[in-house]
Amino acid sequence: MPRLFHRPPKYGLHKSTKQAIVCHQGKIIYLGPYGSEKSHQRYRDFLEEWKSLRHQTAFEAPVEDDEERLADAINPVTLRERWRQGLKVSLDELIFVYRRHAREYYVKNGEVTREAELIEKITELLGLKHGRDRADDFGPVDLDNFRDSLIDDKDWSRKFINKQIVRVIAMFKWGAQKELCSPLVHQQLAALGGLKKGRTRARESSGVTCVADDVVDKTLPALPPIVADMVRFQRLTGARPGEVCSLRPCDIDRSAEVWLCRPDSHKTEHHEQDRTVAIGPQAQEVLLPYLVRGARS
Repeated sequence: MPRLFHRPPKYGLHKSTKQAIVCHQGKIIYLGPYGSEKSHQRYRDFLEEWKSLRHQTAFEAPVEDDEERLADAINPVTLRERWRQGLKVSLDELIFVYRRHAREYYVKNGEVTREAELIEKITELLGLKHGRDRADDFGPVDLDNFRDSLIDDKDWSRKFINKQIVRVIAMFKWGAQKELCSPLVHQQLAALGGLKKGRTRARESSGVTCVADDVVDKTLPALPPIVADMVRFQRLTGARPGEVCSLRPCDIDRSAEVWLCRPDSHKTEHHEQDRTVAIGPQAQEVLLPYLVRGARS
């Protein structure tokens, strides 16, 4: 039996999407961007309706604005059941469950990776503009307009915007796989091509370039000896910074003239690709003083 509750439900914050919400009878009502006049007006309208009905029906206590409680009500199972019944699944709800999936999926060595952080960044912006819309109604024109807003509001580079839009499209692909939205949505969004160089207002990034040799040579004497050797080793082998920092004697095969290092963990291992770093005579000379521990880590 529902517990009577005579205080009005509170205006709250949906932390994942930065939307204002009010929780009523176990349901979450989205009011718009948190703190906006639009959201406060919707909350005032809700209170008027709540006051007129409070004596006609029993109300349950409002749900706390807590992500774990929201997850009990908003999860792929409950959303899938609603979608199969032809009921609305909002973009806010799809974003909420996808972000939880991303935080569980994009994990390496026990830590959430930057990919999950980038997904949270772009879906937060998407939710602010289209969170109340039906996920099945979001089309290429909506995505194109959203992309234009990133150019004007965020001043992100063309390449970064393209990557962020790909992450949005991937969310709808995941949603289709979980039967949270129509697969046609993903197919239509995927038809939107990326921004082309010279044909967009988005700025171009300068790109990543190599540090000039003379700059490295002038910097090395100012570095601590171990750090300087790490720079020399990376320069000679092309190893990634994380690989240099985690290098252990037991990771190195010294049976041939050119030593080989096969890191246990590397950037592309989730693509099932092997990674081998070749260590030639000059790099061996840099490394030798640190191998006196023998073959044990």
